[in-house]
Amino acid sequence: GGARQSEEKPLPTFWNYVALAGGVAEALMGMILFSIGLTYGFTSIGDQVGVLLPAAFIDTAEEAPSPYYPYNQGVLIALGTMFSLGFMATRAEPALNVVGQTVEKLSKGSFTCNMLVYSVCIGVGTGMMVGATKILFGAPLIWFILLKYTVALCLSSFANEDFINIAWDSAGVTTGPVTVPFVLATGVGCSKAVRASEGFGILACASVWPIITVLVVDGLRRAYKHWTGSRPSTVKFGDVV
Repeated sequence: GGARQSEEKPLPTFWNYVALAGGVAEALMGMILFSIGLTYGFTSIGDQVGVLLPAAFIDTAEEAPSPYYPYNQGVLIALGTMFSLGFMATRAEPALNVVGQTVEKLSKGSFTCNMLVYSVCIGVGTGMMVGATKILFGAPLIWFILLKYTVALCLSSFANEDFINIAWDSAGVTTGPVTVPFVLATGVGCSKAVRASEGFGILACASVWPIITVLVVDGLRRAYKHWTGSRPSTVKFGDVV
């Protein structure tokens, strides 16, 4: 009887409930402050950046002394800035690190967290850079979509099944609470500057490129393992309980 009593856990006390309520209140306050920061900070920055970027190479009404640079140089600066912003916005996504750590655990360190995180960041940055051309230069979005999905499907046909799942799921980072408001605000800002009818399409481009970059990184990883003579590790979800 004494052994059984020693195994029983003590009942929660009043202060345990107070600590629980305090934790819930802190989490709720954090989410509120996070939403306020996104609305009045990050989203506003995205809109301002979208308005200013076209002024690097074309004359805009919002910026009287524009263009600030020669056309070719200004285009490179604008697209390079779009890539950098997409990279950094994706790096700030809290869910991306969780996915990366899970993949590293499942692959037993063969595909590290940093490999997934930075390949997705590069993919989103590239997608934003390509998608910006749709707004800035009026390029048809349908050709971008067809080309990217064709490339993604071709790469998927050569990849390991489990990494295909990881790559296609990694595109979900573009629906995160940090990336979506920023990308949409940047697109709207660009459309204002160039007097486009709408500013959508960047997010559609950014959602496909992470699939391509993750599959490319996995292919390079497997090729390196093959060249060095070691057997490439594969992800087996059944290995983790």
